[in-house]
Amino acid sequence: MRKLFTTVTIQEEEGAQESFSLDYYLLEKEVCVEDVRVNRFGVEIYKKAKRSDGTPYAEYRKIFDVFHTEAEALEVLSMMARNSVTPISMKDVLEDLLGIVEFVDEGLLMEAV
Repeated sequence: MRKLFTTVTIQEEEGAQESFSLDYYLLEKEVCVEDVRVNRFGVEIYKKAKRSDGTPYAEYRKIFDVFHTEAEALEVLSMMARNSVTPISMKDVLEDLLGIVEFVDEGLLMEAV
């Protein structure tokens, strides 16, 4: 399951490169732990922007199976949205917050749309 938590729009200011939006998603999946099915939670950030030549592009990073509860995941999503964390910096932020240096189930994409 993938559910939009919030969207943050960063407006171009004088001297800034671009305006862009950041969508923050809650990810949920069912996993089997010692023959017991449990829900685990992750986070995704999806960045939408346009290059200086007007070409649209997107970046996203998903990290699954990080949190035991939805409340934990939502608290981290809220903090990331308040601080406009981007897909590129998301992994570093989670490493600092959680003390985890490698995430088992991760996806990263940067592409022209």
